[in-house]
Amino acid sequence: EIFNSRVAKEYTIAGITVTGNKSFDQNLIISISGLAVGDKIQIPGTDVFSKAITKLWKQNLIADVEVFLTNLVDNQLYIELAVTERPRLEDYKLIGIKKGEKDDLDAKLGLTKGRVVTDNMKISAVDAIRRFFADKGYGNVKVDVKETPAQGIQNSVVIIFNINKGNKIRVNSINFANNDNIRGSKL
Repeated sequence: EIFNSRVAKEYTIAGITVTGNKSFDQNLIISISGLAVGDKIQIPGTDVFSKAITKLWKQNLIADVEVFLTNLVDNQLYIELAVTERPRLEDYKLIGIKKGEKDDLDAKLGLTKGRVVTDNMKISAVDAIRRFFADKGYGNVKVDVKETPAQGIQNSVVIIFNINKGNKIRVNSINFANNDNIRGSKL
């Protein structure tokens, strides 16, 4: 009801709790959000909650965050930050290529076990795979990416890169010196 009020009222943040966090400390998440116990906010009319959500998203550690007002005593406001952390990389697999190619690609992918998985991480890995095979003459490489939960490890995933190199591109050369149709014509 406080958001539907026509007149802004000042509230003091009296408490902040974090739920849904598994890997990250509650105090770290609160610190990143920019919210602090004792802060004074105007409701309606504040954008402090949207700024907190934006700050958490920019870190690429959190996949989703919701802000709940859990209790109001006089002008003392209690807040809950419900977060969903991004999963961590447990392992990755390269399917459809030779062992030697896998070994060469490992260093180029930059994938590290335990790192937070982001869309940008997967896009960079796919780009590295395509560049690797393009340099070897495969210009039509297709890469499908699948993410599956790691067995027995909470909030961790295995990323599977299914690679189809396609056919190698070959360029045929023409011997112009022996071609009667071209001899004597201007090139």
